[in-house]
Amino acid sequence: MSERTNSLLAFAGIAVAAFPIFVGLYEYKANNEREFEKNFLSQQSIVYDELLGDLGGISTSISNPYDSTSQANYNLAKFNFNQLYYGKLNLYQNPTIELLTDSLYNLINSYDSIRSSNSLRREILDRLIDTIQTKVYNLSVECKKSLKKTYNLQ
Repeated sequence: MSERTNSLLAFAGIAVAAFPIFVGLYEYKANNEREFEKNFLSQQSIVYDELLGDLGGISTSISNPYDSTSQANYNLAKFNFNQLYYGKLNLYQNPTIELLTDSLYNLINSYDSIRSSNSLRREILDRLIDTIQTKVYNLSVECKKSLKKTYNLQ
């Protein structure tokens, strides 16, 4: 055999040996990306569940602001909501959910200041409660849409 044929055979042997290595590396990378996406989606779902649970607690307890049990539930739910708001929620929310969450955060703080003021007018408080509850519902719808889009569900 000629020297050229020997070098072509050597190159072909190297290419045949290298091909499975490159395919394996590609599959490894693709598998890691899928696993990351799966973990991200799982965490996003958990955070949305916590967020809506806390906001549901706030929403139901503000309906009766003078009941001690409702007030205790409100304080706990607000504390948990603030932890999510300043913490891990920022890792998982999309821009629409971020806007709704920011709006709710501001409304809840407004509720606290109106409720604690001495010149409390019940109709203003009732209107604010209705607004908060409507926004909580809208946020839950947006979380559902976000999860559907993330999971590619119809």
